[in-house]
Amino acid sequence: MNPGELKNRITIQSYVEIEENNVTKGDWTNYKTIWCKANNLYGKEYWEAKKYNAENTVEFTIRYNACPDISVKNRIIFKGKVFNIKSVDNVLYKNETIKIKAVEVM
Repeated sequence: MNPGELKNRITIQSYVEIEENNVTKGDWTNYKTIWCKANNLYGKEYWEAKKYNAENTVEFTIRYNACPDISVKNRIIFKGKVFNIKSVDNVLYKNETIKIKAVEVM
């Protein structure tokens, strides 16, 4: 991956549950802030996402070692907007890049 393509900053968040006085509360906390390439879907991928009303779907590409443990349990903050992760793909299982498809929370 060309490092010059990683022009956008995203924050990966994790959901954490805390028990206080026998009451469990959960909240999203910042896990990591990393560089990525952000790309709107187009063509076949766009129409496939549109079937599920996922109109604001963005594909984020990151270096594998930036966050190898990212999963659909995390979420992304990008340009002040919240995105739920729908899929995580370790491209060709090479442990070099990860492609993340995420849908904006409306």
